[in-house]
Amino acid sequence: MGSYLSTTPKAYSELPGKVVVVTGANRGIGFTVAKRLYELNATVYLGCRKEEDAIKAIQEIRAQVPNSSGRIKWLWVDLSTIQKSRESAEGFIKVEKSLDILVNNAAISDKKFATNEDGIEIMMAVNYFGMFVLTMTLLDLMKQTSTKPGSDVRIVNVSSDAQEMWGNPTVTFTDPAEFSTPFPAGKYDSWVNRVARYGRSKLGVILFTSELQQRLKVEGSDIIAISLNPGIFTTGTSSDAVAGIPIFGPVAIVIFKLLYPPGSEGAGNIMFAAVDPTVRAEAEKYKGKFLAPTGLVTAPSKYARDVELSKRLWGLTEMLVQSKTST
Repeated sequence: MGSYLSTTPKAYSELPGKVVVVTGANRGIGFTVAKRLYELNATVYLGCRKEEDAIKAIQEIRAQVPNSSGRIKWLWVDLSTIQKSRESAEGFIKVEKSLDILVNNAAISDKKFATNEDGIEIMMAVNYFGMFVLTMTLLDLMKQTSTKPGSDVRIVNVSSDAQEMWGNPTVTFTDPAEFSTPFPAGKYDSWVNRVARYGRSKLGVILFTSELQQRLKVEGSDIIAISLNPGIFTTGTSSDAVAGIPIFGPVAIVIFKLLYPPGSEGAGNIMFAAVDPTVRAEAEKYKGKFLAPTGLVTAPSKYARDVELSKRLWGLTEMLVQSKTST
């Protein structure tokens, strides 16, 4: 458990001229990651849905890091639907000519069963489909960036230990209806089932990362894609999940906040994946892998290691995305 808690921030080389996008950066771990990258003099885009939240976060970061020579800006990012996710990426492409690091951190948890306008269960929609569409829309730009001298392009996808809680073999990613029907079947608004749906979305993050890396390898690209568990911290996402525990939620959240450090201390594993020189120096060790804190290549759940499952999920996702994307 100790490695899952806070550690002294590691010092990294400065990143002048590097361009970074961090989604879900207005609070918690995402905020700290954005701040630390700004400390390294990078150009950092806070990918947030609400401008007022982003502006508040930017003001706080500038106040805490007054001497950075980098830039910090708001990027409208809404992952709630396929079309909005695509438009979010297109908005970035209009204003920047390169992208060195993409940190897909945004997520929601503990949501009662509902579907978005695409007919996709909302946690799967935001945590998996939104990330997929945002990344794939930005990928050509990242490939172009990776051809520049001295480039080190990375995609960091934040998953969770909750992917271990997903263990329903009836979900095979063979039918689009799996994304729109109650899962698990039965009392689908129970806390346990909400955790299972969240875990399924985070399983999707790992499967996407490994399959993306395989496809990049076939193309000869040296982009590094990594999925990871940031550790256990009292972020908004984790707090929502704990507070939702039936009957004991109010007590559980108090204990949780006493036991675990705040999300502001949880950037270590993401920073390692995003900028640590070891990752580039030993690229084959890290490409497509899942990291536990801090920087430990770890085997995720057996479902997350299922190559055929990752390929089926990718194919099903592409089919659904294409069917929902306006022309």
